[in-house]
Order: sequence, then structure tokens, then C-alpha cells
Amino acid sequence: MKSIIEWSKAASLLVIGLLFSGSAGAGDFLLSVSSRDAILRLILTPDVLVLDDSVTMTLAGSTVTGATGLARHPLDDTLYALLKLQGISFRELVTLDETTGVATSVGNTGDQLAGIVFADDGTLYGVSGDGATMAETLFTVSTFNGSITFVVQLGNGSDGETLAFNPDDGLLYHASGIGTPNSTEIFETIDPDNSFAVANVSLSGDDYEELSSLVYGDGGFFAGDVGNINFDDPGLFRITAGGVSTFLGSMDHVSKGLVYLPEPALAPQLLAGIALLWTVRRRRT
Repeated sequence: MKSIIEWSKAASLLVIGLLFSGSAGAGDFLLSVSSRDAILRLILTPDVLVLDDSVTMTLAGSTVTGATGLARHPLDDTLYALLKLQGISFRELVTLDETTGVATSVGNTGDQLAGIVFADDGTLYGVSGDGATMAETLFTVSTFNGSITFVVQLGNGSDGETLAFNPDDGLLYHASGIGTPNSTEIFETIDPDNSFAVANVSLSGDDYEELSSLVYGDGGFFAGDVGNINFDDPGLFRITAGGVSTFLGSMDHVSKGLVYLPEPALAPQLLAGIALLWTVRRRRT
């Protein structure tokens, strides 16, 4: 059972959400993971406020050192993650309890995937990183055992690979590459209904260094950026389907996976926390 302190956090989040929900486009939440630690973070946008309501991800029998992907199943709301495990080279696909951080293994993917995303039909896609056995490649990922199946070689861009799905147009969006001075940033669409044809999207607006995470929500994309070559100035961007990029603010971690949580979907959980906190306090009194 959660402690009074944990429910106090929930109460604080509810107050923050209510304060920000009055302005258009505000009050949206993101879940975020990093490749450098086992923390599942909660972020309030557009102010890029990393809230103190993080949980530690755990997997029985293993030590979680980080994560490289996060995705929500569109049909049953199950949260999936790609975990980095101590002593294991390849990524482990797990389901994740976002309240407790407890992970349940689905299976090892057999390669170094850099991101995952669900299409609206429940198909899970993954993209491999530059250090993978099959680098910069699009796969389908089994939600039964974690195995991957080749779909198409990508190859555009250089460092950094991340995926998102846009339910408004039915396309996958793929980002890769480093920004200036190399000028090899790639933002492109992949059409699952047209033999996974790839089409470039021209970028404009605020320049980012290298995208490390991407998710669609509230009519556009939220994107995590590494910040610079030393990964010590990460940020969050907003990108339209047409490629217009806007810097939202700095973050305290390099996000390697994002899940969009619109406030209405999150508020009932917070309300439940408030109710329980109030009950516990009455009993103590």
C-alpha cells in the first residue's frame, strides 16, 4: 500500500494539473525513461516540469540499468518498455506497472533496439540503433515473446534512432541523425499501408542536436533531444507533422522513451489518491 508521502505526491500532482488545465494545449503529461538509470519519470508539459513522482523500474532476478523505449498498447492500455539489464547485451521487452515500476518480462529482443511504438491496430514496431547487429532497421516486435521480425532497412541519418506513430494519418515517423555542424538530421514518414514506403519531411524552426525519443500527442509530436555531444543539456521539443520544430524547455535527463498521457486520462488516478489520502488522515486523526 502506498505511504502517506506517496499519496501526498499524488495530491500535489492533481493541484498542478488543475492549475495548468485552464490554458489551451496545457496540462498534458508525459512518461519518460532514460538509458542511464531505472527511473520512470512524469513530466508536465508545456512547461517541461519533471515532477517528483518518479518510480524505480524493477525486474525480478535482474538489475535494470536503463531503458531505451516506452510505448502504450492502444487497445488495452498496457505499458511496454525496452529495458537495459546488467550483463545482457540485448534489450528486454517487458510490460510495466507505471504505479509500482514492477516489470514483467515478455522476452529478449535479440538485438539493441533504440525505440518502440504501437500502431493503432496493436502492431508493435521497433527500430534498432547504430550499434545493433542489424543497425537502423525497422522491425515488428512480438508482444508474446519479444522476438523481432525484419520489415525494412532504413539507413537515412546517422546517430540516434527513434519512432512514433501518428493516428491522424496512419504513418510511422522516424527521426535520425545529428544536427549542425554535420547537418544530417532526418525526419521521415514510413507508410505501413504502402509497402513501408519512406518519404522525407523537411525540417524547419528551432534546431535540435539529436532526437532520442518521439511520441505523438495533442496534435503533434513531443521529442526528447540529447542536447549536445556530452549529453549534458537535454531538452524537449514540439514538432508538427510538417516538420516545424519548437523548443519547449530543458530537462534533467536524456529521454529514451516517451508516452503521452492527456490530463483527462490521468486525473482519475490522482483523484483516487486524494480520496485515499483523505481517508487515511481521518483514521489517524
